Amino acid sequence: MDKLQIKELLNGQKFRLTSERESLLDVFASSSSMLTPSQLYELADKHDINIGLTTVYRLLEVLTKVGVATPFLVDGTIFYAYCGCEHHHHFVCLSCHRVMDIQGSCPSFDVPDNFRVSSHRSDLYGTCSDCQTANDAGCTH
Repeated sequence: MDKLQIKELLNGQKFRLTSERESLLDVFASSSSMLTPSQLYELADKHDINIGLTTVYRLLEVLTKVGVATPFLVDGTIFYAYCGCEHHHHFVCLSCHRVMDIQGSCPSFDVPDNFRVSSHRSDLYGTCSDCQTANDAGCTH
């Protein structure tokens, strides 16, 4: 999904993408790891983006609502990953917090006859190969 499409989705939510919010979106979109709002705020500060923590929360909230951000609950903490494309599943590394898209078919489930599925989410949690190698060598992140 390109930035113009995201702007249109945000406009549909009556959310104006100011230059600061757009810069924050760029930083978020370029991250390969899931981030907490505080971590995204710190990244924004490192990139000299002058915003408040409330702005980070508002942007993540509206991006989640329009399907551009995906929240993950890990050990009681909510992280967000940028997901600006079609429906897919994720592999989440519990060590380095990298999120990788998984393409392919959805696992099949036996759904009760009287139940209509309108959406689903299937994510896999574990340890990526880089972290496995680091752990085998005695390193920790």
